Amino acid sequence: MKVARRKITISVLRISSQTIFFLVAILGIFGITMTGFIYPFFFCPASPAACAGCPIWVIEHGTIDIVKGVDAGYYMLLYLAGMFVAIGAVVGRSFCGWACPVGTLQDIFTYFNRKVKGDRGIYLLASASLGLLVIGAFVPSIMRERGIALEYYMWAGYVGAMGAFLGALSGMIFIKRKRSLVTSFILLGIGVLFWMLNLGARSLSLGSSPLASVELMGLLALMFSVIGLIGITREYLREKVPGVKRGGRLDWSLRLIKVVLLILIAPTSWFFDTLFFTDLDPIGGITATLPELLLNPTGWSGNQFFWIKGIFVVGVIALVAFVDRGWCRYLCPIGAMYGPTNKISITDIEFDRKECINCQLCILECPMAINPKEDKRDPECIRCGRCVTVCPTKAQRFVPFNRSLRRVFGR
Repeated sequence: MKVARRKITISVLRISSQTIFFLVAILGIFGITMTGFIYPFFFCPASPAACAGCPIWVIEHGTIDIVKGVDAGYYMLLYLAGMFVAIGAVVGRSFCGWACPVGTLQDIFTYFNRKVKGDRGIYLLASASLGLLVIGAFVPSIMRERGIALEYYMWAGYVGAMGAFLGALSGMIFIKRKRSLVTSFILLGIGVLFWMLNLGARSLSLGSSPLASVELMGLLALMFSVIGLIGITREYLREKVPGVKRGGRLDWSLRLIKVVLLILIAPTSWFFDTLFFTDLDPIGGITATLPELLLNPTGWSGNQFFWIKGIFVVGVIALVAFVDRGWCRYLCPIGAMYGPTNKISITDIEFDRKECINCQLCILECPMAINPKEDKRDPECIRCGRCVTVCPTKAQRFVPFNRSLRRVFGR
């Protein structure tokens, strides 16, 4: 009797790829330090486990070096440009859909947004997030007291950060599902509770406890307070402020923000003579600031931009909780760098109109709110393959060589 082979789906391949690239990004956990390589995606090099440089960080450093007359700045920018053109020529903006840890985080948010049903599911998610946060906050503290070196518990910073973000997501789901001022005020109260715990820990002189860190507890307090305020504001203004229509004119106009951010990175680095974007970057707050705080809560202090960055972190979490791939769609300068390479990439997703039954599933599933039945070389397409997965007639499919190349070499 023949056993049917189980076919590996696009979604399984994508999740496997995202997992591998995330592990590569945090190789520092295994003692691998900075390699000189540039990540082809967003991941702050200030992260405690980073082993390479973020492209935005390279632009900032290269610009500052050039202004100071250091020739290495030119080589850094040439290296970055060459790498992006080479990668983009092969896979286009696929790295956003298959590799970027920030994209992975957004997909996790989307998954829980869809899968968590009813109050019980939300409570379970909130409980799990609290458990992860406690592990991330107290394991490093306990290990430090026992004299165990940093690299042995560095993973806990990421566990705790994931707990914080899942906690924020559970709060957002509460707001979206309940549509009640009571829920929003409870979340606001949780934010106030974090401040009270911090004041209590400092008044009792618990200097080595994570509870005594103004930055750590303040960031968590800010996170839940802002989520509560978002819920209150949303409840009062829901009939007065129109939403952003998916794929509408306002939606497409907002996508230009990431292009503007990319254009401003070098000039602001030159003008302020500092890593200006990095100082305010919410993704740096997610992948570096919070893990660092969890690993060394009382020995770490933020700069003058810390609280502004904290507000941006909460804003981005709120954005991706309400908008599928909201960071990629509106704010990511790396996406703005990769977008044009979709026009020249060798690989592609092709659409066969003859096979299409106009079910519109691909349009509804697309996280970037584009029409997958139109040109896949759209700079907004992240080649995630969701349209391929949901298509019942296989009208959407990945191809290793685009149609133009096949025409040239098929003659």
